[in-house]
Amino acid sequence: MSSARKLHVITGGKYHDFNLARLKLLRLMAEDDRIRATCAESYSGVDRVADFHGIVLYTCDLMPTDAEAAALEAFASGGGRLLALHATSAPIEFTDGPVIDNGRVRIPGLVKEPLATTAPIFMNLLGSRFRSHLAYQPIEVNVADPDHELTRGIVDFVVEDEPYVAAMLTTQVRVLLTARYKGDAPGYELSRFDDDSPRPQLYVKPHGKGGVVYCTLGHACGRFDMQPLMEETTAVVGPWSSPAYQEILRRGIRWLTQAR
Repeated sequence: MSSARKLHVITGGKYHDFNLARLKLLRLMAEDDRIRATCAESYSGVDRVADFHGIVLYTCDLMPTDAEAAALEAFASGGGRLLALHATSAPIEFTDGPVIDNGRVRIPGLVKEPLATTAPIFMNLLGSRFRSHLAYQPIEVNVADPDHELTRGIVDFVVEDEPYVAAMLTTQVRVLLTARYKGDAPGYELSRFDDDSPRPQLYVKPHGKGGVVYCTLGHACGRFDMQPLMEETTAVVGPWSSPAYQEILRRGIRWLTQAR
């Protein structure tokens, strides 16, 4: 019997450096010569990877159709595993204005909080729904559970990233990493957060015979990735240059290969 491990990587959407993320993920996968990886820029055809071991999702404002979400749900129920990163649970919808234009960025209107009815199958599978994020800044990440294979031996660390605020949709998760932050969320209807209780940054959610790992960390943006809102922006790699984040991804990929 072949010992190959088949993984599928979906990277695409808006406002992020998906090329960088895809490259970093594939380089980590190349450390394990059992892994055979395929890549896509959308959820189209996700039903054709039903026999794979795992799927990695790094997207923004890219939601699967109901049929594609059902295929992902069936994949996890049948024993497959999902590793979802950063903005995967974030649909972006602007309000009707007023337009925000400071001469550098032109936003049609503040970003709405996603409705509870947005992509319900997909959001329930992931276990949380994006609400807003604070301004890009250093985040102190704390190990909440040091006894899981994804975090064992890892110590608290600091990364530059977008501090995400999410709505947890289930209590049936094992939270591994947390962070505390509060402050302004410029550009969002939900523009201020004063509660700095620990917010999940990495959790594991069982689902049928398989499961989901979600890590909200992972912002990266290239020079032209904010078009059409901005012609150019300052490129940032966020936590993708952090050894601690790289190790978490490495372990997440290993966790995917252990499926089925």
